[in-house]
Amino acid sequence: MTRERPPVLAPLLALVLAYVLWRVLVGHVSPAGADPAQRMAVACAALLPCATLLLAMIAVQMAARNHAGAIDPTTGGDSHFLHTNQRAIGNTVEQLAIFVPGLLALAARVRPEAMRQVVALALVFALARLAFWIGYLLGARLRAPGMAVTFAINVLTLIAAARVWLA
Repeated sequence: MTRERPPVLAPLLALVLAYVLWRVLVGHVSPAGADPAQRMAVACAALLPCATLLLAMIAVQMAARNHAGAIDPTTGGDSHFLHTNQRAIGNTVEQLAIFVPGLLALAARVRPEAMRQVVALALVFALARLAFWIGYLLGARLRAPGMAVTFAINVLTLIAAARVWLA
């Protein structure tokens, strides 16, 4: 039995692409007001693409389950697609459980002029999750770029949130 080597170049390129995209988005996002409530509202709105993507993933799962007649997932009759899509949904929920509180904590205390960066961060996170989902459905190894970007964003968001709260 041979083990496949994990991809290295694709995740690194994805990280560079995500950074470039983030920088571009920062220049195109409207700034939030100085009021903390306004910043929190903007941060919540910035999370809507993530919520929309998760809803789409669930809708696809429901439709595929209905189409396959695999209504009861406990019977063990799920197709490869259903199993893989469910894993992608579960991982996305796990990643959101880290990202959402980190982003909201960051938005609550960040300088108003830095809110462009926070909003851009949420948009890149949503795109990374989309890349993860599509990659996972195409092949397990192809999920690596989206996962690398998601992980990096989660780490950086938590570090940034800790910095603004401990400063």
